Amino acid sequence: MLKISKNFNPSENFNLVNNDAFCVFADIPTGYADHVITDPPYNISGYDNKKEIGWVKSNKYWTDDKKFTKIEENWDKFSDSDYDKFTELWLNEIFRIVKPNGNIMIFGTYHNIYKIGALLQKYDKKIINSITWFKRNAFPNITQRMLCESTEYVIWAVNNNQKKAKNWTFNYNKLKDINIIKICKKCKRNVEQRYAYCGNCGNTDFSVKKTQMRNLWDIPSTPTNERKYGKHPSQKPVEVIERLVTGMTNENDIIIDPFMGSGTVPLVAKSLNRKFIGIDNDENYCELARKRIINDHKQEKLSI
Repeated sequence: MLKISKNFNPSENFNLVNNDAFCVFADIPTGYADHVITDPPYNISGYDNKKEIGWVKSNKYWTDDKKFTKIEENWDKFSDSDYDKFTELWLNEIFRIVKPNGNIMIFGTYHNIYKIGALLQKYDKKIINSITWFKRNAFPNITQRMLCESTEYVIWAVNNNQKKAKNWTFNYNKLKDINIIKICKKCKRNVEQRYAYCGNCGNTDFSVKKTQMRNLWDIPSTPTNERKYGKHPSQKPVEVIERLVTGMTNENDIIIDPFMGSGTVPLVAKSLNRKFIGIDNDENYCELARKRIINDHKQEKLSI
């Protein structure tokens, strides 16, 4: 039975820890984890000079009918300078805990991804790719003062410097196996796998081919069935995490996620036969993660 503990236990393959990440870091030996996949605070709720959004109070259509709420989470509130210090501190702990040449995969938006990228360059970590996750069903921008933000990003780096980085894990063929393209036999155009007919000519007869995984991932936002045990404001879809775990880790590898939230990284790690250290300082989110891992690690698994 998976339990939530307050401390890291090296004798366990599956560590679900409810504590401040920095308290847990202190107990994890150097080079213990193979990789990190994490979705840290973006500081959307905090940052200096943030203005109150007036239409949230005045526009009842969005607040009452559409149930719009801003992200206002205490774990996501920092001053700009505090956020910079926080980010540098946890990254340095990850550089220590993850093995040399282990993969470092970090989520972000324009709020924080450039800071993280700059710090990875500051510490001379080899950056392999940036992945753009396109959320086709992203929430609309209702201020009408900027483009609709419909992407998030993943920086994929290696825990070594530019000269010494080598032999990092990349399962090219496994990702190619799941990147199946449908081709209409009538008009020869590519058709998205989710569609049963060709949008160009209406044909339903297709051929298929496997192709290289691109760094643009067209995956909808987290579906309702993945939130059945509770909600987290920044929960990532299983499909996004499955691609990272499948492509950039191997079976029995140890994956650490120091900001696990609803537990999607541990969930996918277990379903794909990896070990994990999942950490969150919120007791309710840890319990949500535990329920998902126990009950849904097989059901939520896709056909990888």
